[in-house]
Amino acid sequence: MKAIRCERGSVVLDERAPAPTAGAGEAVVEPTRLAVNAEDAMAVGAEFSGVLGHEFVGRVVEINAPAGHASHARLMGKRVVGSAHTPCGECERCRSGLALHCAHATVLGIRGRDGCFAQRFTIPAASLVPLPDKLADDQAIFATTVGRVLHAARMLRVEGKTFVSVLGDGPVALLAAQVMARRNASVRLLGTREENMELCTKWGVKHRAQHEVGRRHDQDIVFDCSGTAETASVALGLVRPRGVVVLMRAFGPGASLPVETIVRDEVQVLGSRGCAVAEAVSELAAGRVDVLSLVARRLRFEDGPQAIRAAGEPGMLKILLDAA
Repeated sequence: MKAIRCERGSVVLDERAPAPTAGAGEAVVEPTRLAVNAEDAMAVGAEFSGVLGHEFVGRVVEINAPAGHASHARLMGKRVVGSAHTPCGECERCRSGLALHCAHATVLGIRGRDGCFAQRFTIPAASLVPLPDKLADDQAIFATTVGRVLHAARMLRVEGKTFVSVLGDGPVALLAAQVMARRNASVRLLGTREENMELCTKWGVKHRAQHEVGRRHDQDIVFDCSGTAETASVALGLVRPRGVVVLMRAFGPGASLPVETIVRDEVQVLGSRGCAVAEAVSELAAGRVDVLSLVARRLRFEDGPQAIRAAGEPGMLKILLDAA
């Protein structure tokens, strides 16, 4: 079996990887489409060891469903996507409804669990969402990214003409601009790469270069999809008193939020890491989100190591791998 692995900080194509075996409650999935993004490149830098990859479309070819789990068994043969996050299900957080914040969770291809960049991989059946026949693989592969934006949008209250700024011009930022524009909001995307920002024109979303915008403290909601020291400062300069800043990425080294400004202006700062995969599938099937415009490259599965290196380049959108 072929798999794309991270070994001692290097990405390799392993042509003799062992076939996976489904544990209790797990499914074996054969991917047909895979997506590569910056998180996969970051997993290499974080010294992850094992099979990479966390975004997939595939078909369930085997399932180990314990007795009494008929819903799992019904997934057999289905085309699916799934959540990369697997909580332990036993800790205090999981038992109290905070499974998303499980301290022992594994993440497909990023932390503690082999990923989906293989001809077959295992994943808990409970993490899978079946796909409608009308939803093409190239659209369904965006379910995780769209799901992240929808989860963040759930945390917000949008009434009347809410003024929203989205910082960044990567896939998450571009999808956040689309989703929020449909929620009775006045949205603008502020980025640094004109070729990416230009996609907003076809969606009727305003866009400007980040350095051209004054910091007038007049925005109701600011999405920071970049997580840099610069965007942290810009976000607090844009948001109005008692406004909301949504952090879609963890800050890198040297980046922080000015606590004095947050306290003085009573700004709400919300972190967002969850993913509403099932809701994303519904949105994609209904054609309410344009994702095909975010495909930057299409490569063969064997080109996976090259794709992971490219995914770490600034401004890169989605790279798709044909795994069929």
